[in-house]
Amino acid sequence: MRKFENKLFGMVKSEPVYLIKPKIFNAFSEVLAVMTTKRNVNSSEAFNVGFTTNSDPERVNENRKILLEQLGISKDQLAIPKQIHSSNICYVDKPGIYDNCDALVTDKRGIYLIVSVADCAPVYIYDKSVKAIALVHCGWRGAKEKIVAKAVDFMVNQFKSDVNNLTAFIGPCASVCCYEVDKEFEEYFDLRFLRFKRNGKYHFDLKGEIFSQLVNSGLNFRNIEVSRHCTICEADLFHSFRRYGENSGRMWALFGLR
Repeated sequence: MRKFENKLFGMVKSEPVYLIKPKIFNAFSEVLAVMTTKRNVNSSEAFNVGFTTNSDPERVNENRKILLEQLGISKDQLAIPKQIHSSNICYVDKPGIYDNCDALVTDKRGIYLIVSVADCAPVYIYDKSVKAIALVHCGWRGAKEKIVAKAVDFMVNQFKSDVNNLTAFIGPCASVCCYEVDKEFEEYFDLRFLRFKRNGKYHFDLKGEIFSQLVNSGLNFRNIEVSRHCTICEADLFHSFRRYGENSGRMWALFGLR
């Protein structure tokens, strides 16, 4: 079956897994950037790539195999962080597991960075000049600690990146329409990103906070794509920890240089 791209959302249908593909990287043939969804063409079972509560390890491994075969890469090319909702960043010089970090950065070709998400935002950053990438796992804790801004600084310091050459994608995540948080968030974030106060609570604009970190780091706003998807309310398309709690599956964001 042929592939097609939904022009509004940048979603790619490709047997057997439905993928989200950032349109902003279309001009860069050397870049592979995708995010999985929970849709599986060949099964009514949700497509899950996370070893979480109630997940079947054999099924998760099979799903990962299906995904990698579809993308034409192997598990031995993956770099995967042990995420802890921190602002820690690791430089990747070889595939493998990277402990206690929530952002990976590399300038090596043939290595594919992974972050696991289910409401937190995957943030992809590409330096088209020096050919380097960063992939960030950013929830409210990481946003509070400015992990996205720190990832940009890391690229500037590690690779001498010029921020004018950086392109970024903020992937599907919990969005302001649904992301209810407590009043204490007033202490953590600018009120610009806290909206629709209801019963003493706010709705948090995580995407807006991340976008602000990128722009304040020097990126041109025209070089930033923001997904319109919300992982909480689009239950047919995404796993969501907010919606299902410990029973939620996970999606993978994958980013690499061919």
